Amino acid sequence: MLDNILSLKDKFDVFVLDIYGVTWNGNAPIEGAQEHMIALRQAKKKVILLSNGTQRQAQAEESQAKRGFVKGVHYDEIVTSGDLAYDTFSSDTRKLKFYQFGRPSQTLFADSPYQEVQTPEEADFVYIGVPQIFENGVWKDFLNLQPFEAELRKIYKLGLPLICANPDLRAHENQYEDAVVRQGSVARFYEDLGGEVEYFGKPYPLIFDFALQHIDTPDNRILMVGDTLETDILGGKSYGIKTALTMTGIAKENMEIEGFSSIGQYCGEVQIIPDFILKTL
Repeated sequence: MLDNILSLKDKFDVFVLDIYGVTWNGNAPIEGAQEHMIALRQAKKKVILLSNGTQRQAQAEESQAKRGFVKGVHYDEIVTSGDLAYDTFSSDTRKLKFYQFGRPSQTLFADSPYQEVQTPEEADFVYIGVPQIFENGVWKDFLNLQPFEAELRKIYKLGLPLICANPDLRAHENQYEDAVVRQGSVARFYEDLGGEVEYFGKPYPLIFDFALQHIDTPDNRILMVGDTLETDILGGKSYGIKTALTMTGIAKENMEIEGFSSIGQYCGEVQIIPDFILKTL
């Protein structure tokens, strides 16, 4: 196990970093992350933040700046699955009707020909927003999907496909100590019912094509760094680039929950093996 990303500085030219669990823990920057990102860029390395978040680029850059991560200082570019979804929706010519499940997106459909409707019965497809419920003036997160299961079963009976623009199963937010459910958990539940889901984001290759479209670097000089085996590491491996797992996020927590004594054993059980393991970014 390596101490941090600087141990790999000379092996790679492009570092693709997940955000949650790698640079940010849900409340604050992960210790050392900002300094190590600056060191990579000072060494003339390219640092790309690749998020399964549904914010578009400008919003994501603003959010990162508020957290203390500045474009041009800590990273070169941020790419989100929201940007990929927006591009896809905007280029479609079909006048489809869609229903928004959970917390709705205000931006992804801004330039699409789609029409939003207020009930799933009117819709051609359902967009999975953040699985939250609006209560007492705020959007509330949950640790499981129980509050949403009845609506999902209803949607399934209607035979509607779901669109998932954030395949992450869980994420850390400041409301709870434990990770809360995210859109990927909704999508997995729906697929388990037998429903159809279309995904944007890691681990699917299209998001890597999208993120690296302007990068003229051999694949063996690109490293994907993440905290989650099922999205970050599987995505990088499937795309044919090297991967590094950080011990500061979801995989470490899952290892402990499952009762494994080492991350190597846990990766073997899941059958997703990173090329490197880092104590921290």
